[in-house]
Amino acid sequence: MGVALAMFFRTKSKKSKATFISAFSSQLFGVSEQTLFGILIRYNFKPLIVTVLTSGRGAAVLGMLNVAANTYGLAVILSYLMYIYNGRFLIIYALVSIASVLVAFVATNMFAIPKEILVEDKPHESTISVIEDDKIYSPVSGTTVALSDVQDPVFSSGIMGEGVAIKPENGVVNIYAPQSGKLTVVADTGHAFGLETANNLEMLVHIGIDTVSLNGKGFTENVKVGQEVIAGDLLGNFDTKIIQQANLDDTVMLIVTNSKSMLFETFAANQLISHGDDIVTVQRELQQIVTG
Repeated sequence: MGVALAMFFRTKSKKSKATFISAFSSQLFGVSEQTLFGILIRYNFKPLIVTVLTSGRGAAVLGMLNVAANTYGLAVILSYLMYIYNGRFLIIYALVSIASVLVAFVATNMFAIPKEILVEDKPHESTISVIEDDKIYSPVSGTTVALSDVQDPVFSSGIMGEGVAIKPENGVVNIYAPQSGKLTVVADTGHAFGLETANNLEMLVHIGIDTVSLNGKGFTENVKVGQEVIAGDLLGNFDTKIIQQANLDDTVMLIVTNSKSMLFETFAANQLISHGDDIVTVQRELQQIVTG
């Protein structure tokens, strides 16, 4: 949270400010996907290193002081309830958690502020335009699932953006680029790929639910961050049997993360689909942008 807060105060871009305050607010209540993919991994891992070191320091202090919670939970705003049974523990936890945020805030300002967020949004003038039939293609073969039916509120609620889900075929499944563009995220664990297209569509292919816990087991990546890909290029593959043996959901989510002010037409649910088939059509709303 300290990292997101530091970037919010330092950035000169209004678009970035909206992203950082949204990530900070979501993290307060335990939704970490926006912070993870929108900040920690996106900016050359320096913010991630700050987060790991400050969080580890806080956990070490709590351990040395023998502070124990009465249940397991994430370090979010409601986590203070885990220590109310012991006044001493509650005070120590409050002080350590606040100190961790402050240290992360200071460390980010000193070492981890990316140069690109220090640049103001360039004023420009554009004419009213509509991008028609901007197609996004299925990254895997399988059966379509309505995003609202996905068993993870981070995706089903639409907080990450609009999109569609696919229940993949069993076995080793290849993952293909849903559009042409530049890879902005390639998770080391192989369970997530981020892509930005020439039309400024930002999308996320996320394989499974909580599959990050597998630490890459059953996943293979064929690409790296910054690589330019063409729609249909092989990104990697995963083994559904390994995911299922871990009692995890192997549903693949295809999300347009900057979907605000866009119109979507997605493939109907419960339909068989092959990789490379049109699965989402995106159309931007007509807008008038004023120079400023």
